[in-house]
Amino acid sequence: MVEQNFPDNIIYELDNLDVLRGMDSETVDLIATDPPFNTKRNRAGMAGSYVDNWKWGDTGVLPDQWAWNEVHPVWLEQIKDDNPALHAVIEASRVCHGDDIAAFLCFLSVRLLEMHRILKSTGSIYLHCDHTANGYIRMAMDAIFGRRNFKNEVIWCYAGGGVPADPFARKHDTLFYYAKSKHGVFNRQYVPYSPASRKLVGSKGGVSIDGKPRDIVRGAAMPDWWADINSLQTWSPERTGSPDQKPLALYERVILASSNKGDLVLDPFAGCATTIMAAQKHGRRWVGIDRRKDARYHVVCRMAGIKPKDADAIRKRPDLAEWLDAQLARYDAHYSTNAPIRTDTGEHAAPLLQPVFPKVLQPWQRLRHADMQRILNRIQQTQHDHAIATCAGCGRDVESAFMHLDHINPKSGGGENYIVNRIMLCPECNRKKSNNLTLPGLWRENKKDGWAKDEPKARATLLAVQ
Repeated sequence: MVEQNFPDNIIYELDNLDVLRGMDSETVDLIATDPPFNTKRNRAGMAGSYVDNWKWGDTGVLPDQWAWNEVHPVWLEQIKDDNPALHAVIEASRVCHGDDIAAFLCFLSVRLLEMHRILKSTGSIYLHCDHTANGYIRMAMDAIFGRRNFKNEVIWCYAGGGVPADPFARKHDTLFYYAKSKHGVFNRQYVPYSPASRKLVGSKGGVSIDGKPRDIVRGAAMPDWWADINSLQTWSPERTGSPDQKPLALYERVILASSNKGDLVLDPFAGCATTIMAAQKHGRRWVGIDRRKDARYHVVCRMAGIKPKDADAIRKRPDLAEWLDAQLARYDAHYSTNAPIRTDTGEHAAPLLQPVFPKVLQPWQRLRHADMQRILNRIQQTQHDHAIATCAGCGRDVESAFMHLDHINPKSGGGENYIVNRIMLCPECNRKKSNNLTLPGLWRENKKDGWAKDEPKARATLLAVQ
């Protein structure tokens, strides 16, 4: 059993990527989170980090701002080597929607990779999103968690708000529910029968279509269409001032369905602490992460049931830090501005982003894909035609433009992404090698199935590169 390297019931006040990278693998039972996307929040971000300008009581309506920059291409090149499916999703989003949505997917995916790592084999994740990016998010989560571990697309319906002039009114959000494996925890939830259904079932119970007995007391099995929890109105006593705050009942249902008492629930985008409140209420341990400098203040005020107008007065108190510490102690909770330090293997699920390259790397280790392709094609080029290069897998001469950059030792076997572990292959050898074979292993396969044209020439090409 893995022991967690962080305390229970803790608020981390820093970028969640730093915290997620510092958490030991397979220590979390459930992740229930509502990450930033194109809603009424003022954020600016890139793949490595983001800025959240929301403050307690803020009513401003400002768009999210996700910008493509030099970090994303570097991250994409690294992720292409480790997770080609995820890379394809991000590239597709960039073509179909634009740089802004691709930048957002970079930001979210690097965090989802770490979330997948820290979930237990029986763990699950519920990721809350709206129409802005949910199609791309679904594909990214398929790539990270596996399409077979997709459980539900939960539709949360709500009423209220204005009516648009053109399309149908958008009155639902989506929660993507994935399990880490087929052993994920799930506790069936129920919805009360309507009066007509109760009458039909009868006081002694009835039989469903599949022949199983119906429980008239508990009701019908909860569907993936949740229309019984409305969005928070401005006058709701739950309101903290966050413009995209979600109802407590919504996250209570998630926590009751996919965790048990004593389990650890994580919200990497803790915001106004709705997930934390639901976990605390139902006897779960919790971890909340939020990068705002007053995150502890928001969480403590929510836990203590302090209204926004009173919370503003508390903010001005000179002894605020002492008061916050005292409140946390009441709830046996903790607070930290430092990420936990890994005590397991320490391997990250995704490449580090900031700085893009560690200063200790040599210039040859900083090469981009295009640089490596140009250099290797020049080394592997034939004597007679500089536009033709020799495939290091089969010995064929192929136009340089059609050659593929591959690994000598695959990533699955611990191979690095640097040029010293790179080679150019023809399309067929690249397909055959995949992420499983070493280059010598490819030579054996080519010889076995008759694809090897000139093995000595291929071996000589590797020697020329090295």
